[in-house]
Amino acid sequence: MSDTPIRIACLGEAMVELSGLDPEAGTLAFGVAGDTLNTAIYLKRALGEGAQVTYLTALGDDAFSDRMVAAMQEEALDTSSIARLPGRLPGIYAINLDDQGERTFSYWRSESAARSMFGLGGLDLGELGSFDVLFLSGITLAILPSEARARLIDQCSRLRSLGKTIAFDTNYRPRLWGSEDGARTAFSTMWEATTIALPSRDDEAKLHPGEAVSDLFERLGRKGVREVALKDGAAGPHLWMKGQALARGHFPSAPKVVDTTAAGDGFNAGYLAARLWGAGVQEAAQAGHALASKIIGARGAIIPRDVV
Repeated sequence: MSDTPIRIACLGEAMVELSGLDPEAGTLAFGVAGDTLNTAIYLKRALGEGAQVTYLTALGDDAFSDRMVAAMQEEALDTSSIARLPGRLPGIYAINLDDQGERTFSYWRSESAARSMFGLGGLDLGELGSFDVLFLSGITLAILPSEARARLIDQCSRLRSLGKTIAFDTNYRPRLWGSEDGARTAFSTMWEATTIALPSRDDEAKLHPGEAVSDLFERLGRKGVREVALKDGAAGPHLWMKGQALARGHFPSAPKVVDTTAAGDGFNAGYLAARLWGAGVQEAAQAGHALASKIIGARGAIIPRDVV
């Protein structure tokens, strides 16, 4: 990285996070999270003053939205470009954990302000050109109207042709899509606009059942993707760069699994931060896996700063 801080934009939906429900005590923890926001926070923690990390979304003009912006600022994120839409509200989700730390979610997001982030009073697509790196996910694409989604993908394609780095994680959530075919089509087009692919093997298996890792690499390579870190849970990622699969190495197991929320988001941050610092793909994969292992050892999407 140069002496000038690199400019990174993470684009997506920030939500109110409810966790730790204790019916007997009558308590519930309030947090702020969302896949691309989680990645943005961990990226800023990892890169510090070496990067300006901007979060791009739309929120309402309510007290919850005010608190969400304040929480982002507490993590030193740049919030100056967040669109505030009068009369709108943020989405909400609740985390439910089983005895093994695996999570399920309940969502209230159908009318969230983020769905209109490129509508009237929202974000300017042209602003994306001011960043060196843009990170987004399949959730970012899924919540947008089809016309706005197409315009965003077109802009990503243009920016990649200008030398910008576009990083994309499919983070496939079936309930957000009208059909599997619709998701496959959107992701296929997005891969053509992507520099660094950060998908998860289980997500890809839902849309391409039976596909071998080597076939996935070939599919994304044909789209023009330059490097792939295919997350595969505790086993660690499968790696590919410029037409060649790379040795995976050894990925230590996490000492304790408390909550798997944001593990993939943390991997994305650790991987991208290491790559931006100049690390190779294999070293970056180790950094991403190490960060994810810390995250799953604590509750909630965003763990305390003294842990990571």
